[in-house]
This record gives sequence, structure tokens and C-alpha cells, in this order.
Amino acid sequence: MNCPCKILIFLMLLSNQVISQKEDYVWPLGSPSGSSIDQMKADSVLKLYWPFDFNFNEDPMKLEYKLNRISDPNGTFSSVCTPDGQLFCYSHGRSVFDANSQFAINGDTIGYDIYWSLWYHPKANFGYRIPQGVIMLPFPGKSDSIFYMAMKQDHIQDVQTGVYWGIITGYKNGSRANVVNKDNVIDHKFLGNGMIKAVRHANGRDWWIILISGDNTTYYTYLLDPSGLTLQHTQSIGKAQSGFNSGNAAFSYDGSKYAVIDGRYIPQQAVISIYDFDRCSGRLSNPHHKEIYIPKFALGQSVVFSPNGKYLYANHDTLLYQIDLTKSGFPMKEIAVYDGFQSFPDPSFYQTVFGFWAEGPDGRHYNVSGAGTARHMHVMDFPNEEGDASSFRQHAIRIPKIAWTIPNFPHYRLGPLDGSPCDTLGLDNHPIAKYRYEADSTDHLRLRFTDLSYFRPETWSWDFGDGSPRVSTQSPYHTFARNGTYRVCLTVSNENSSNTSCRTITLGTSSSDDESISRADVSLFPNPVQDYLLITIGEYVPAFGQVMIYDVTGRPVITQRIYYGQNSVDMSTLPAGMYVWKVMDGEYEIKEGKVVKM
Repeated sequence: MNCPCKILIFLMLLSNQVISQKEDYVWPLGSPSGSSIDQMKADSVLKLYWPFDFNFNEDPMKLEYKLNRISDPNGTFSSVCTPDGQLFCYSHGRSVFDANSQFAINGDTIGYDIYWSLWYHPKANFGYRIPQGVIMLPFPGKSDSIFYMAMKQDHIQDVQTGVYWGIITGYKNGSRANVVNKDNVIDHKFLGNGMIKAVRHANGRDWWIILISGDNTTYYTYLLDPSGLTLQHTQSIGKAQSGFNSGNAAFSYDGSKYAVIDGRYIPQQAVISIYDFDRCSGRLSNPHHKEIYIPKFALGQSVVFSPNGKYLYANHDTLLYQIDLTKSGFPMKEIAVYDGFQSFPDPSFYQTVFGFWAEGPDGRHYNVSGAGTARHMHVMDFPNEEGDASSFRQHAIRIPKIAWTIPNFPHYRLGPLDGSPCDTLGLDNHPIAKYRYEADSTDHLRLRFTDLSYFRPETWSWDFGDGSPRVSTQSPYHTFARNGTYRVCLTVSNENSSNTSCRTITLGTSSSDDESISRADVSLFPNPVQDYLLITIGEYVPAFGQVMIYDVTGRPVITQRIYYGQNSVDMSTLPAGMYVWKVMDGEYEIKEGKVVKM
């Protein structure tokens, strides 16, 4: 006889897995630059410094101003969203902030000591300057709670002074974030160098968290499960470093590998360490160390894995390497050199050199400059591809002021290791279908589809909605015969289940009355603008997209071809004033508005 309770349990587990997928969909970034909220409201020029979000609930991703934010991140940063992608809380190591970007209840100070007070500023809540110095994780088995681990920092000597943890409640029930337990010191004398990283346990519920000693030799692996935090392993497996350290760590998307880059400037080198990681036991093994030369003092050595696990990317401030993990000896090659671009003329502080990585939910990698207040971000569009095909675009996105800050996340869309000895909770991987698309710049009817599915899909089936045969390629190209609106569906499957995701894709138009134009989503950022304007087109692929910008006399001053997705428009040479913009598809107007040039 079938037991209804077993069916109910299965459906509950499946439901939890399906909705738990958007914890990293909002990146609350930017800085109020020491200015009060009233000052920012009164002076539009300060939009150059206003806080902002990367919002991945939209595709393409959108940038949005957040005027009321009081935090001023300075390198240390992590956040967590609710499972449906709404911001819940975030931290820069000294405080915890709620969804409204104000102090969480009891969150104005965390890790308070003499070092905390040395970072105080009367007009801004400055964070610590520790890459990957804080991480926030849904607490296993406690659906209402978030666990955080953070490092303290001595403002004077600029060194880490310890690690502590705490608990935040209110998650998933709509309540305001409330820090109910804080300032718990880790039980060993830890003087590390940042690099707090976490990955799912093989059971699909718990977390492994790794800390590294300051000399890069000793790795401390903690287990976070419903009973709390415990130290499981201390492994002296790293290659010794000394001097000034500035790097980061990364787990592969499937959790089977872990990598660290730990740079120093005495002598001028960085060590890249690559390990196998066992998600069941929590142990590191098979160390592989590579050294790269750093030509000068630099902030921002960083590593990140490709989603398919084939490549590891490593960089210092002026060079980006691609390391092939499928070949013996892990050969590496240069794929990008800093092009010298500067956000402003000052060469010492506004260079857009390479810096720290974060993996976007859209399958792209985002790199924030290691320079102090550079106002651009680099983007890698196709990290699964070899060499230049990875499409690393330097200074691709103009952003307000940001100080080498990028969020520190685990890979949330990683389930249990099915069939492993630790797969004991019945949390099977039920795949979730997701994809993005881009249009060919020379043929808008030819689209490139990038699979973003997760929870271990094994097969892919694409229905392009135009009567063509289904395609089983994971990330295909497809050329449509004509303009029109198509419902494109991706179905992914494994031995446990199948899932389908459908999107309405509109290609071009035939008249100004065509309702397809109304589907177009056009946004501008920033506005007011000082130099580069980011125009994002979503939900519509223009056949011949153009932006036209007119001065107050109606004279066209800029005409530029633009495409589906994000487009950068250089307005730096225009005089200050009010301008009118129009986005066109050939002779048809899609949208218009005004933009202020400062």
C-alpha cells in the first residue's frame, strides 16, 4: 500500500529545492562616500557615488540606484536574498543591514572591539578591507535563520585579528533581519588573510567552510550543520607565503575542486594552489602549486572556476590567465592584458586594472578593479569557452564609486552528491531549467542560447517555437527564419525528474503599431551621467537597434548602433546639460526619455 506521508515528504523536498535558487540574485554595492542622505537628495552630482544594486531578477541584469543605503563597503562583503530573490540582509564585516539598507535589529555593531571603533566615521558606516572577509549562509535545518562568519581587522596595522560568527533571524517569514547571537569567537588563535569560502556538504543540506592561515600553509575546515559549527580538519597542505597578502579562494561549481591565489610583493609573486575537495569528508587533497610573477605592488589577485569545471581563471592586476584543468600539469596561458583604461585622468587611483571575481547567476563572471575607486567593472560572458572565446570585456560596465568590493557567495545551486556515502537525507537532485540568450551582432535572427540549468541535468531538449526540430545540444545556436514572437522552451532531465523553462522571445518588428515593441524593456544607468551611459535592452531583439541623443535644440549629437543586452555609450565629450534620447529599431521608435549630462 502506498503511504501518503512519503508522497508528501517527497513533494516538500522537491518544493524546497525548486524555490531555493535565488539567494545571490541581488548584489547591494556602491558607496555613499561619506555624504548624508539629505546631501545626496539635494545634489544630483553625487549620483556618481550613490549606492546601487546589481539585480539578477531581471535578464539582462539591471543596475538600480539605492538612495537610502548607509553602508560603505570597502572590500569585505556578503549578502543573502530570500529564496525568491528579494534582498534579506548583508554585511561588510562591522555591521549587518536589513532589506531596507538600514541597520538590522541589533546589527549596528558586530565583532565589536577596539579595532571596530577605529573604523568609525560620522557620515558613513565603513566596512573592513578584507577580501572574502565575511560570508552569510542559510542555517541548515533552521529555516528562519542566517549564519554569518566574519573577520576582524586592525585599522592601524591593516591586519586581521580574529574570526567570529553570529546568527540572524527573520529569514523566509517576512520579518526584519534580527541579529540574535553575535560576537562568538572561533576557538583557535586565527590570524588569517580573508578567503572565507563555503560549499555544500554532499548531503545537500549542510555547509563546509574553509579558513586559511596568514602564511597560506594551514587550512581549517569547519562543518556547519543543524547542531552548529565544529572544526573538522586542520591540514598543513599549502605552500608558504609571507609579506603582504591580497588574494581570494574559490570552489568549483560542483564542489570537487578548491583553488587559492595568495599574492605578495616581497618577492613579487603569487602562488596559485589547486586542490581536490571531498564534499563528503571535507578533506583537501592532491595539491598543485603554480607561481606567477607580479610586476609591482598590486591589490586584486583572484581566481574563479568556469561553470563546467574545465578552466580556472587567475589574475593579478594586469594579466588574466586561463588554466586548463583537464590537461596534465594544468597548463596556463594569458588571455587578457590590462589595456590602460582609466576611469578618470588621475593615473594612481582610477585605473581599471583587474581585481576580484564573483560568479553571476546569469552564467557570467564579474571582476571589480583592484584599484581604489575605479568606476568600471569587467565582464566575462562565456567562461566555459577557451581563450578569446570566453569573451572577457574590459571596463564593460560603468558603475558609481566602488572600492574593490564584490560579494562573497557559495554556489547555492548545488545539490547533494547523489549516490555518495553522505547522500543520506533523501534530497535527490531534481533539475531546474534556466537559460539566457544573445543575438548575433550581424544577424539578429541568429541567437546564441546559454544553458544555466542546475541540480545536475543530464539531458537537454530545446523547442524554439518555430516548428523546427528539437535540439539536444546543451548550449546551441539557432537561426529563426523571420521576425516574430516565439515561445522558446528548454527541458532538462535526469533519472529523478524533468523540468521545463519557457520564455517569450521577440525578434524585430514590422510597424510602429506592432505590439511587440511594447514588450521592449529599455533602461539607462547612471542618470545623471558623467561619461559612459549604460543602455540595457531586454525582452526584445531589435533588427537594427540605434540610440539617438539630441541636444535641447533638437540637433542629433550621438547616433550609435545598439543591441539586445547591455550597451555602453560614450557621452564624455558632450557639454553639461539636458539631452533627449531615443532608442530606435530601424525607422520605428521603441522608447524615448531624457538624460542629464554633468
